[in-house]
Order: sequence, then C-alpha cells, then structure tokens
Amino acid sequence: MASSQERIDALTGQVIGGTTETPSPAPTSKQDHRFRIGIAGYDLWPHTISFCRTLQNTDFCRISAVWDDEPRHLKRLTELTGATGYADLDAFCRSDVEGVIITARTSLRCAIAKALAAAGKHVLSDKPMAMTTGECREIIRACRQAGVVLMGGYNFRYWKTWRLMKRIVDTGELGELLHLYCAYNTGMVKRSEWEDTYDSDWTNPAATPGGGWLTHGDHPIDLTRWLFGVEFTEVLADMRSLRYPQYAVEDYGVAHFLLSNGATALIHSDAIAPTIRLEVVVICQRGGMSYTMTPEPRLKVWGAPSLGAGTVEYAVSESWVDALREMTRAFVQAVQTNSPPPITGLDNMRVIEAAEAAYRSSREGRRVQISQAATE
Repeated sequence: MASSQERIDALTGQVIGGTTETPSPAPTSKQDHRFRIGIAGYDLWPHTISFCRTLQNTDFCRISAVWDDEPRHLKRLTELTGATGYADLDAFCRSDVEGVIITARTSLRCAIAKALAAAGKHVLSDKPMAMTTGECREIIRACRQAGVVLMGGYNFRYWKTWRLMKRIVDTGELGELLHLYCAYNTGMVKRSEWEDTYDSDWTNPAATPGGGWLTHGDHPIDLTRWLFGVEFTEVLADMRSLRYPQYAVEDYGVAHFLLSNGATALIHSDAIAPTIRLEVVVICQRGGMSYTMTPEPRLKVWGAPSLGAGTVEYAVSESWVDALREMTRAFVQAVQTNSPPPITGLDNMRVIEAAEAAYRSSREGRRVQISQAATE
C-alpha cells in the first residue's frame, strides 16, 4: 500500500514520490504453506513490477523464484521480491514453484509456457498470451497434455467497475447489447524503469504482435466477450503511426467490430495521448452504462430500475494493481481446487483472433471476417 506521500502511476504502476526503497518480503519458513509462485521475465515491466509489489505478503501465495536471462533485469526482479533468481530457464522450471506468471516479452511466452507445462508447472500468462493464434494453440495444447492450469491475464475482469457492470448486465434488465464504445488512450511506455527510450519490446514487431492499439485495445475485446457472451465476427480497422513513424508498429488505431448478436463495438486505443484516458459506453435495448476514469472514476447506469432510480451513478475507487492481485488469487484457487480458470487459454486465443483480423483489415483496407478456430 502506498503511503500518503506516494501515488501509483495509472499507466505503469510505478510508485511515485515517497520512499524509493522496495519493501522487504515477509520472512518465510518451512511451515509456510502458501502457494509458491514464480515470475518469468521483466520485459513488460509495468505489469511485472506491479505483480511483484501487490503479491508481497499476501495470504494465498509467495514469490519463491524469478527468471530472466538478462542480468540487469534479473537483478531488479530479485530486488523486488527477495526470491531466488534464475538466469537459466530450465533451472527455473525445475525450481520449487507450483505456478508461474509470465511477464516476459510476448515473443518469448509460447516457449516459456511450453517449458513450464513440460515441467508440471501451472501457467498464468500476462496478456496478450502469444504472438499469433497458432502460438495460442501450441500453449493450450501443451498445458492440456501436461494436465496443468492455463489462465490468461486480462485483469479488467478483476476491476471493481467491470465486475459491477457484469452484475448489472447479468440481471437482464438492460436487455441485449446494441453497441459498446471504448477509448483507452495513453502515452508510450519507455523501455525500462531506468532507460528513457521508446525503442523497446513495446515497439519492436519481433517482440510484440501489435503497437499502441493492441497495448490496451485487447482489454475491451475480452471485456465485451465476458460481459455479454458474444463473439467478434467482422472488423474494419485503421492503424496508423502518427507521432512515432520511426517504429514499425502503430501508435494509433481504431477498429469497428460486428458481434455475433448483431451488435457493434468501436475500440479506439493509442499511445500518443498526453494523459491517460479510459472511457467506456454501453448501449443496450432498455438502458445502458458509461464509465470514465478521469478526473475521478465514475460509472453511470440508466434503465435498471432495480437499482432504485432511473439513473444511478457510482464513484468506484479503482486500482488495476489490486486487480492483478485478485486475478492471481483466482489462478491459485483454480489450481488448488482443480477447477477451470476464470480466463481460459481459449479466451485469450479469441482476443488474438480479433486483433489479427483488425491488423489485416488495416493493411488491406477492407472488412475482414473473424473465424473462431478450434484449439486442435
């Protein structure tokens, strides 16, 4: 928890102000029966450092091992966690971890996930799970054959706001979805905490399947599927490099999707905004909902009389870092109860299918159909 002199950056999860020291994890003993979890990779560091901080001293797990093959990155992970560090992936897979959160760059996730599965380790892969739909299939197959849990990392499902939205949608009062609009705009993420450059795994097409649009645009794809139980069936998209033409990935994008129930979704995301902006509007047959993050998080709902008024507004205190913790808790519970994870590998593959179609639509300048492929 940040002190009164600190704040958590809404984009990166960095602690700003106050002490710069990383709090020490609580000492462990042979009698510590918490789930032993590992962290694989520093590369996509805003999530990595946030996982490390929010999982310190939890009652359900402890970080017992970390991996990165880059010395500076590995040193930072051990500083953040106090865990045993491994530069060799095979040795990491042989460690005492029961499950691993993969936060390495996306191009490494398929190989890491398959290595973990072969070693009998459960997998929570940060989003996006893989570079391509084909890699998603490989990960799903490897985890299924090994009998380990595979969970995806779409943390929106653990934001208080979206869970409240889900409860309201599930009452049926609003009726069927007609349209969803999401704008998620941020600045570019620098290479690391100590390297002030945008030449990074976020902008290298060999390391990431997409640029500024995908960085946050995949969240509302998963959110829409989860809230309304629909699939994405067609897309017309426009991806551009407006501010950073030196990089081979887009910094701006907008995609107009057709959904399986006949509704539409418009997703606008970029990495050129001066400040973070997150807005979601949902229009249904008998009402709707709207959310804005700034200047203060607000959720407005109309057309749901059971809430006590024609229009109801909620002030929801929100922390995506807390959502990472609750998502990890759900992963651990799935492992310990031998239950299906709340966010499956198939969920992650469906997001990648929609994203791949969006990029193809932009390249070819036409509408593209989105097929839901089998995992085998």
